[in-house]
Amino acid sequence: MTTFWIVLVLATAAWWVARLVVTVRRDGLGTTPPPASHADWADATSDLPSSPFRSAA
Repeated sequence: MTTFWIVLVLATAAWWVARLVVTVRRDGLGTTPPPASHADWADATSDLPSSPFRSAA
């Protein structure tokens, strides 16, 4: 009878992992670009440098 419960638990765990994988793949994260919350960086709109993180050297 113990073997039955072990097999049942393993089958349930496999089903749960399979459902989790399907759910994560179906959520769409990483497949579509995020919406733009502001305009692209432009020198014309401000006095900021065009490459804010590039060093002067």
